[in-house]
Amino acid sequence: MTSNLQVRPMAEWSRLRGFANLFHKESRAWWGTRRWWLNAMIWPGLIGGLMVNILFVPTFASVANPAEVERAGGLTGYLAQMGTGVLFEFGAVALAIGVIVLIQDVILGERQSGLMEWLLSQPVTRPAYLLAKLTANSLAVLVLLVGLPASLGYGLLSIRLGAAFPVWPFLMGVGAMILHTLFYLTLTLALGTIFSSRAPILGLGLGSALGGALLGSLFKPLLYVTPWMLPKVAALLANSQAAPPAVLWAPLTAAFIWCVIFSGVALLRMERMEF
Repeated sequence: MTSNLQVRPMAEWSRLRGFANLFHKESRAWWGTRRWWLNAMIWPGLIGGLMVNILFVPTFASVANPAEVERAGGLTGYLAQMGTGVLFEFGAVALAIGVIVLIQDVILGERQSGLMEWLLSQPVTRPAYLLAKLTANSLAVLVLLVGLPASLGYGLLSIRLGAAFPVWPFLMGVGAMILHTLFYLTLTLALGTIFSSRAPILGLGLGSALGGALLGSLFKPLLYVTPWMLPKVAALLANSQAAPPAVLWAPLTAAFIWCVIFSGVALLRMERMEF
C-alpha cells in the first residue's frame, strides 16, 4: 500500500499538480493486480459465449423465423444480425452494469477510508485527483470491457460470414457502445462525490441501466435525451440498417453532453468537499 501511494516529485501545471502520481496509482489498481486479467476473462467470455451459441450452435438456427431469415438475406445474414444484437444490445447493458459495480468505490471507498483526505493533504489539486481517476479508469474500462469483447465479437462474426465483417459499420457500433459505457462511468464517479453510501449509487446507476429502456418506452421523448436507446443504435449502425437521423444522432449527442455534465458535477463537488 505504501509503495502504491508514494508521491514522487513531478514537473506539472499547477492546476493539475499531482496528476501523474495519481494516474500511476489508479493505473496500478488495474494493471498491477489480478483485476485486469479477471476482467479480461469475464467480459469476453460472457459476451463471446452467448455469441458462439447463436452463431454456431445448430439449435438456434433451427428455430429461426423464416420471414426474418428472408428479410436478412438468408440464414447466415440472419445469424450475423442476431450476433451483433448480442454484442451491442445485450453487451452494452451488461458492460454498463459491470462499470457501475467496478467504479462505485473509486471515490466513495477513498472518502470512507480517509485516503482521499490524506491524498489531498499532499501537493495534489482536486481537479488532478478527479481527472486521474477519470482517465485511468476510462482507459482500463475501454480496453478490457469494450475493446476485448468487441475484438472477439468481430472475429466470431467474420468466421460465421466466411469473410471480414464490414469494418466501418462495426466501428461505428463500437463507438456508440463506448459512449454508452462512458455515460455510466462518469455517472458513477459523479454519484460517488454526491452520496456517502453505496445504496443510492447502485440504485440510480443500475436503475438507469436496467430500467431506462422500459421507462423510455412509456415516455418516448426520454429516449432522445438519454443513452437508453444507444444499445439499439449501436446494433443498427453495426448492421448498416437504416434509421431516422433523430433516432441515431439524438441519443449519441445526449450521451456525450451527459458525460460532460457528470464530469463537471463531479469536479464541482470535489472543489466544495470538506474534510
